[in-house]
Amino acid sequence: MRSVVLCILLLTLCSVTAQTKIYKIVNKDGTISFSDTPAPGAEEVILNKTENTMQSILTPSPALPSQQPQGPQYSLSILSPEPDATVRNNSGKINIASQIVPEVRGVYSLDFGGERYTSNSGVFNLEGINRGSYSYTVSFTDNSGKVIASSEPRMLHMHQASVLIRNAVN
Repeated sequence: MRSVVLCILLLTLCSVTAQTKIYKIVNKDGTISFSDTPAPGAEEVILNKTENTMQSILTPSPALPSQQPQGPQYSLSILSPEPDATVRNNSGKINIASQIVPEVRGVYSLDFGGERYTSNSGVFNLEGINRGSYSYTVSFTDNSGKVIASSEPRMLHMHQASVLIRNAVN
């Protein structure tokens, strides 16, 4: 412990300017202390160097290792319908097409109006969809069961002719 304190003290003393005198004092219990004020029995410490400062050198900061993900970057796109599209179909049929790039084996999943549909080709042919607005997303799961890409949520609006209008025509 004494050697650690002594080392710290000596390192601190190294930062003292050349005009300051340093005195070493050996206490009665054998401990050593240093001071800039002379005391009875103190010895002056002569440092080897008159200047102990060094100009810092500007070095470029080391480049961080790039955090490149391993393997290819997959991108999933919804090809149709367009975002916020309005589909007019009285029988409630909707076709949603998606694609992953680069191509890989797996399964497409469509979350549409709280229901989940799957497709191997990325094309979903839905039937019996009632009029209204629906939010949907498509995701792609590879053969190991890991979801590797997902689309942003999209909105789709299903319009159908009113039953009241059909009855009025008849």
